[in-house]
Amino acid sequence: MIVMQRADADDDMTLLHRVRRGDDEAFTTLYRRVAPNARSAARHIVRDADVADDLVHDAFYQTLRAVRSGHGPTDSFGAYILATVKRLAYRHALVQRRMTCTDDNTLWERLIAPPAFHSPQTDLVAAAWASLPSRWRSVLWLIEVDRYSPAELAPGMKMTANAVSSLATRARGALRSAYLAQLQEA
Repeated sequence: MIVMQRADADDDMTLLHRVRRGDDEAFTTLYRRVAPNARSAARHIVRDADVADDLVHDAFYQTLRAVRSGHGPTDSFGAYILATVKRLAYRHALVQRRMTCTDDNTLWERLIAPPAFHSPQTDLVAAAWASLPSRWRSVLWLIEVDRYSPAELAPGMKMTANAVSSLATRARGALRSAYLAQLQEA
């Protein structure tokens, strides 16, 4: 692990201040200093050099956008980049863990086949699910089954994370009510 000297830390703060004023050369200098450590951290998590490079570039891009909009790091640029790279790498690893690639058609058939068990409760749940609007079904599926966070879904839904969370809460409540209504009818 590389320990940054105090002079380097002060210089990083000066460079960061210059970046805030629009100096691209200062950002290039910061990139050259921090990128090797960031790349090493990303490679340790994702185990793929090309993906690690992409994550490092994405972290620097996001940080530059944040700094230019008046946000982002204020004192420890290197630590900020490392935290951003690690967050992106863990998110990438989580998404990759959700995916399964296979050429086995029998496995595919088993995955899309209807469940082997059948119970009256299954019909009630299916009827309650079908009674929900498609938007509620979608957000519930993405959050409860695919395990996305509201913050991850917000940009694609053109909503804030709080609005997505609120939508999911309303959808859960509606599913519960629909299930109870189906239960009473049965």
